[in-house]
Amino acid sequence: MTPWLTDLFAQQTGDLPVEVWLEPFAGGAGAALTLLDRDAIGEAWLVDANPGIAAFWETVVTDGPALADVVERTVPTLDLYDASRALLEAPEAADRFRLGFAAFIVNRCSRSGIVAPTSGPMGGRTPSGDWSVGARFTAAALADRIRHVHSMRDRLRVHHGDGITFLEELGDSGLSDEVVAFVDPPYIREGNRLYTAGLDQAGHQRLADALNNTPARWVLTYDDEPVVADTLYPHRRVLGYDIRNTANRARVAREYAVFSDNVDVRGLGTPLNGLPAEWVREHAA
Repeated sequence: MTPWLTDLFAQQTGDLPVEVWLEPFAGGAGAALTLLDRDAIGEAWLVDANPGIAAFWETVVTDGPALADVVERTVPTLDLYDASRALLEAPEAADRFRLGFAAFIVNRCSRSGIVAPTSGPMGGRTPSGDWSVGARFTAAALADRIRHVHSMRDRLRVHHGDGITFLEELGDSGLSDEVVAFVDPPYIREGNRLYTAGLDQAGHQRLADALNNTPARWVLTYDDEPVVADTLYPHRRVLGYDIRNTANRARVAREYAVFSDNVDVRGLGTPLNGLPAEWVREHAA
């Protein structure tokens, strides 16, 4: 999807230069970092309500070389994994560096990659063969990646907090004309099971209210639940597209992309080349 997002961002124009990429549910921030790497955006703002995830990105920005050195020396074990997961259960007991490192360990050493106290270790409790707790922990490569992201720190802003509140306040910030928000929240079907900070029905409605009321440009990705197009965003353009999904089990899933009226999508191809996509609603109602 990143090439498609790159093209989408590049063709946004307005009275002010559109330079800021905002992810109010940052998670792994894959799109933001790739766009920064390509110099497709001026700045990326990352917001996450999960204290461990926010601490990790804050640490990468402020103490990236020190974190990279620790990662480079780390040999993952089940004891380290369990200790890291315990810190996520009581984030107030750790400083930012330790909490950020703990979130990184749980992400890299769990089956799902989800940063949550309920995550389970790669390979289970009795690992065998290639599926050990450290199967995805390539220390040198990960340390180099942290150093590289740190090198872009002048164009990265990290906020620990509620992404919906951030969207609600964007209209009064004076910056909304310069922003494109890429909103990838916990999904309706499985979000509350996969993520520590999921969204209930009221939360999904609050997000919809925030997006429908903000003057900023935004693109929202969701699962293909009928409530998305029919109830939450009944007047917005909605594109349905297929995506290879491995968060729970390997399969081709169907997702929606929802667009604010002021996002220019003319002439863009499909989000994922080679996979089907078609408009659920091509024109704003």
